[in-house]
Amino acid sequence: MKRLFWIGIGAVATVVVIRKVRGLVDAHTPPGVAQAAGVVSGLGGALRSARSEFSAGLAEREAELRHDLLGDVDLDVARERADSWRADRHQRRGSARGRSWPASPDAKSRPGRHTGASPTGEIPTRPVPAGELAQDPSDGELGYSFY
Repeated sequence: MKRLFWIGIGAVATVVVIRKVRGLVDAHTPPGVAQAAGVVSGLGGALRSARSEFSAGLAEREAELRHDLLGDVDLDVARERADSWRADRHQRRGSARGRSWPASPDAKSRPGRHTGASPTGEIPTRPVPAGELAQDPSDGELGYSFY
């Protein structure tokens, strides 16, 4: 009961102080400043209104673009389908990461593999005889050409 009493006293004191401060501010504020404050509050309302109109127009245009892009597709169904595809893909990738794939006998003959690589990883090249420059047959008589 004591706490409720002091809460009531605090509320009454707050109301009294706010009224006294507003009275002092109104008494010592020039009339033009009060009028400017009214204009500023009106400007805030106009900005809120413009923002709500912009948001409504944005949502409408987004709906038009989505309809033009997707047609009459139900977005919830499309999202569920994409989510299930992603989950399935993630599951397949996760299960494949733990495996060690056996090397196939034709691993060196597949595209992207160096077929004659030595155990040290060097790629063998044709030796060029001394005094002869290595030439690319597609260069023609110009030597190295950028055309």
